[in-house]
Amino acid sequence: MKYKYHKQYRLPGFDYSSNNSYFITIVTKGKKNHFGEISNNEMYFTDIGFFAEELLKKANLKLEHLTIEEYVIMPNHVHFIATIFREDNDFKIPEKGLMPLVPKSISSFVNRFKGRLKRWANENDFAYFEWQPRFRDRIIRDEEEYVVIKTHLQNNIKNWESDSEKL
Repeated sequence: MKYKYHKQYRLPGFDYSSNNSYFITIVTKGKKNHFGEISNNEMYFTDIGFFAEELLKKANLKLEHLTIEEYVIMPNHVHFIATIFREDNDFKIPEKGLMPLVPKSISSFVNRFKGRLKRWANENDFAYFEWQPRFRDRIIRDEEEYVVIKTHLQNNIKNWESDSEKL
């Protein structure tokens, strides 16, 4: 009998709705350049790229528990640092089975972001646009790591050639 290995993407038992900063990467399906192109160290957005940026900016206006601290939209992926601050948190680790989508968590934000962008794309004749399943996250452990990641995002466009091969 063959067993299919499923990579664990989230840290088991970690509360992704807890007060932390998170480095998130979301990639388009097949790493297709749906968000724009880079020329002369500048990102030129497509309509899909403009709407992705609009959604990230609106998150800071609409969400009290989550702030997008820094972001960069690249031709085929989005990087951002999101910080969650919640006074109320009744997270409980499930005893068994899959972790449900926890409200006000990083996963619920990414799920909503990806869904809203895909729905907009479908409604605006860009139905070919698709995301890769899942997303990558890193829990930012301290101020030093935060600064390193922030600097990476700020330099991402000029480092596009080397960065695009790592996805």
